[in-house]
Amino acid sequence: MHPILCKNCEHTFDGNFCSNCGQKSTVGELKMHDFLHELWHSVTHTDSGILKLIKDLVLRPKSVYSGYFYGKRKTYFSPVTFFLIAATLLLLIGDKIYDYEDYVRLADNPNGYNEMGRYVFDMTKFKTLILLPFQVLLIWIFYHKRFNLAKIIVFFLYFHGLIFVIQILIAPVYFIFILHKELLDSIVAITTFIVLFWHLNLVFGQKNWKTYLLNFILLNAFHIINYLIIFYLLYGATLFEQTKTNTIFGFIRELYKL
Repeated sequence: MHPILCKNCEHTFDGNFCSNCGQKSTVGELKMHDFLHELWHSVTHTDSGILKLIKDLVLRPKSVYSGYFYGKRKTYFSPVTFFLIAATLLLLIGDKIYDYEDYVRLADNPNGYNEMGRYVFDMTKFKTLILLPFQVLLIWIFYHKRFNLAKIIVFFLYFHGLIFVIQILIAPVYFIFILHKELLDSIVAITTFIVLFWHLNLVFGQKNWKTYLLNFILLNAFHIINYLIIFYLLYGATLFEQTKTNTIFGFIRELYKL
């Protein structure tokens, strides 16, 4: 058997895998079949596919977080890739939901329908990227003795990816009950609030009332920051004037009246 030259690292080896980088000996020029195979493998692979990650984040989230924190990098799908894939799909689906809502509303109102929701969506669809650093910083301030910055970032990438997946999965419900979209949005917001509180306690809680209380306070801080970001993206520096709240304290009081 003749030695094989690895196309990845140009190391000479014998066998089915390169002894230097681990690439298969059968890898050749990229073809559509290879691309589709890799895509399908990354989604469904039993040991580290995205479907396994989603299932474990739903059924046993603590094992995902602690496993990835302490070395199981091959077991779970990359948090960065998971976040980006889920966010991209949700943005695409979100546009289709608003397209359908416009179609339904215009059928009842031929003279036109001024849909504020689409404007809000377009202006704030990247708010999670702005919110995420604030969430990471607040958790790090209170839990940095037990968790370093990298672990906290991974936690929020996995969490937000999971929430995006939940929203993607319930998208068909939006199309069925499109005239009740505001109610569905409220249900998603409440679900996000509950799931985040649960995951915060699983990872950062110490099974005592003090950490539960701290996590509840942090959760509300995230809630306030989230809406500050939304209204800032909509109105800029005039957000207090536009919302007729005048100050941050007035904004918070109004927010909890909703």
